[in-house]
Amino acid sequence: MTLEEIRRLDGKTVLVKPARSDDPNAVGLRGTINVHDLPTNQGMLHVEVVLGYPERSDMGGREAHEERIPLSQMDVIRLVDSDVAGTGTYEFTLSEDRETVE
Repeated sequence: MTLEEIRRLDGKTVLVKPARSDDPNAVGLRGTINVHDLPTNQGMLHVEVVLGYPERSDMGGREAHEERIPLSQMDVIRLVDSDVAGTGTYEFTLSEDRETVE
C-alpha cells in the first residue's frame, strides 16, 4: 500500500462498530477518515477516524464533541480491506483493548 493510496482515504466515510457491546441491538457510528502528514516525520502519515457527536452541542454555543481514534498500521490495512463492495465506504470494528463507541 502506497502513501498516495492511504492519502486517498482522507474524507471517506467509515462505519465504526464496538468490538463488543452489552446491548445486542448496538449499532455503529458514522465517522470520517482523517489522513495528514506528521510534521516532525517526513514520509509518515497519521491516520485517524473522527466521530462527531452533534447532539452534544447546544443552543448556548457549546460546540459538538469529536472523538479521534488514531489507527495503527495494521488498523489501516484492516480499514482498506473493509471497503464495502468498492463503494469507498468503509467499516471498522474497534479492537477489544480500545474504548467502545457510545
